[in-house]
Amino acid sequence: MSVNRLEVPAEKLKRRCDPDELGFKTTDGLEPLEGTIGQDRAVSALDLSLDIDAPGFNLFISGPPGTGRNTALRSHLERIAGGRSTPPDWGYVHNFQEPSQPVAISLPCGMMREFATDMSDLVDSCQREIPSIFDSDDYTHRIEEVMREVQDKRQQMTNELEQEAQKEGFTLSFTQVGITPVPMEQGRQMTQEEFASLPEDRRSELNQGAERLQHSITHAMREFRRLNKEAGEKTAEVDIELARFTLTPIIDDLREKYADHPEVVDYLGRVDTDMIDHLEMFKSRSEPDPPPSPGMPNAPRDEDVFAKYRVNDLVDNATCEAAPVIFEYSPTYYNLFGRIDYRARFGTLTTDLTMIKPGALHLANGGYLVLQARDLIMSPLSWETLKRTLRSGEVRIENIGEQMSPLPSATLRPQPIPIDAKIILVGTPELLRLMRSGDEDFGRYFKVTADFDTLMDRTPENMSKYAAFVAARCRDGDLRPFDKTGVASVIEYSSRLVEDQDKLTTRFMDISDIITEADYWARKADSDVVAAEHVNEAVKQRNYRSSLTESRLQELIELGTINIATGGKATGQVNGLAVYSMGDHSFGKPSRIIARVSIGRGSVLNVERETQMAGKIHNKGFMILTGYLNGKYGQDGPLSLSASIGFEQTYSEVDGDSASSTELYALLSELAGVPIDQGIAVTGSVNQAGQVQAIGGAIYKIEGFYDVCKAAGLTGGQGVMIPVDNLRNLMLNDEVVDAVRAGKFHIYAVSTVDEGIEVLSGVAAGELQDDGSYPEGTVHALVVRRLAEMAKKARHRGRDGDGPSDGASDSEGGAASEDEG
Repeated sequence: MSVNRLEVPAEKLKRRCDPDELGFKTTDGLEPLEGTIGQDRAVSALDLSLDIDAPGFNLFISGPPGTGRNTALRSHLERIAGGRSTPPDWGYVHNFQEPSQPVAISLPCGMMREFATDMSDLVDSCQREIPSIFDSDDYTHRIEEVMREVQDKRQQMTNELEQEAQKEGFTLSFTQVGITPVPMEQGRQMTQEEFASLPEDRRSELNQGAERLQHSITHAMREFRRLNKEAGEKTAEVDIELARFTLTPIIDDLREKYADHPEVVDYLGRVDTDMIDHLEMFKSRSEPDPPPSPGMPNAPRDEDVFAKYRVNDLVDNATCEAAPVIFEYSPTYYNLFGRIDYRARFGTLTTDLTMIKPGALHLANGGYLVLQARDLIMSPLSWETLKRTLRSGEVRIENIGEQMSPLPSATLRPQPIPIDAKIILVGTPELLRLMRSGDEDFGRYFKVTADFDTLMDRTPENMSKYAAFVAARCRDGDLRPFDKTGVASVIEYSSRLVEDQDKLTTRFMDISDIITEADYWARKADSDVVAAEHVNEAVKQRNYRSSLTESRLQELIELGTINIATGGKATGQVNGLAVYSMGDHSFGKPSRIIARVSIGRGSVLNVERETQMAGKIHNKGFMILTGYLNGKYGQDGPLSLSASIGFEQTYSEVDGDSASSTELYALLSELAGVPIDQGIAVTGSVNQAGQVQAIGGAIYKIEGFYDVCKAAGLTGGQGVMIPVDNLRNLMLNDEVVDAVRAGKFHIYAVSTVDEGIEVLSGVAAGELQDDGSYPEGTVHALVVRRLAEMAKKARHRGRDGDGPSDGASDSEGGAASEDEG
């Protein structure tokens, strides 16, 4: 079989985009893209979730960063939110029955701000006008009239009491603790000694008089207290009467203005009653400030006394023209659920209802709240509190310290506010799987998932949309227009990013970056438009900036520190290919794989596995390789060989199964004794039937080995062998394509191990004949012969006592005399 038929022509190494088929000269003539392309599945999920108002139909948007998740979401939200009415405002007012629990009230959009202003005006008017009433001459005159009337009655009662005391031979002593009768003698008060020296009958007479007088005094004291109470009541009546001249008209106007809102009317009635019950706070404001204590600043005078009459307009939607759309990029507990602030006053922390602050959930009430899922679950208490909020249907404001405190504390506990918001989480597919598997409540509250893909079909329609995207990026970024060759290069670069000739990437962040960088190189070249050479230069420079590790590894290969042969032949030795990922840059480089065999018990040793430098997928691929050997050559008995296969000069973990075919070629070469062309590197996984399967990173592997060969000198016989299933993944750079076209480098595509070993060795693999043998001189025939020789030697060693023997029969199929294991 000629290997020429397995060689891939240059035309299949890269799918070109014909600029003339795009149908424009520059993007200036295109309508910029509006909306999202290539995400039909995700868009349908978006429409479903955003149009359903049932509980639990919140949305998780899944996709890698840069796929346009947030852009598509914002576009859809703006469209849908624009068709919904603006939600009502929310605010807090004082709870006169439970002062620690401010009352939540709702008003139509824009009215809460107006209500807060009205209440502030009410307080300001009362603070300004009521104290002036208490300072007026009219008020003083009316109070004096009340006090004069009471004083006259007190004086009359006092005179009557003194007259009665004189009749009994006493005078009255008025003190702060009461009225005390004192006996008189010859017009003066008796002393204790004089009273004690009186005759017994005289003392008895005075004591009896004192008792009668005490009854009168007790009655008089009751009357005095009644008069004082009456004076207070009359004074209060005057205060209330005069205060209502200011308060009642304002309250009545507000009641009329908010007559359609019963909760506001009820609150105004409570404000009216409370202000009347606490008129002394207005009187105190008319008094001068007390002098400061030595070394202390002036103390503010009851600055919070009127806070209970003010309104906290927590959520003000006056400026909204539709349902709110809130993107909260820092979903901490307080940013989501609100908080209660405090102010320091003389060493203590105080608060009031005006210091209650809203969270993103309050602001998004009646609309949409978008959160980054990773930030949400990493913020303490945020995820659990969000689930609790969705479960209860209301958002409660309470500070974290109060939640975690072992003892209750005296603070504000605002009434919860009913919540009606669509919650949208944005995250990666890995995070979605984690949340689904780790939280049983997740599916209950997020019933819809919008999966954003990383690629889309490379159809003429999608290429036209890609051009429109370039036009939109140029418009939004104030960039130079792209000509048709520039857009064609962007499309080709897009296919290269996804390693697929028939696909385009939907990670538009990467495309936007290359568009911006291409504009930079066009500006450096003084070009009015961005053409293909500017896009190619942007790609080249981006690779150069990120290729330091690649360059250092290439340098080690060129210096011979890492041994890679790019010419000649060797038995049991093949150049395998590996991909190195540095985050934003991937590249391929060859690794030498060597196989050695000896007589043994049918074991095939993986050096990387034995040294714990191999990953699970690589180990699986190696076990499949062993299965191929046993199935191909061990039909008549166990194999009498011991083989070891390893990657030379590798110092980190090896993973993936793309080297399994390479390892098999090295082993077949060693067993058959046929040398392998060192100018051809190999990649591809293999199954137990000997079929070569597709692998990842074919582009980078081919280009990596080409760079090594170019540095050593291209001979025209070098190349790379890949699985035929990877042909559609080839979007090689122009230098490699040109080298293949010129016959300086070759790409081979194989589908079976037999085709691969023939390309590498130049010897036919050989097909199994009717008699169960392979044609003489073929690779398989040579392998069978070698295994038979090894089995024969193993039997002789067993008979001579040099090794264990299990008495196996003498078969020509290469059966060993030892059982495996």
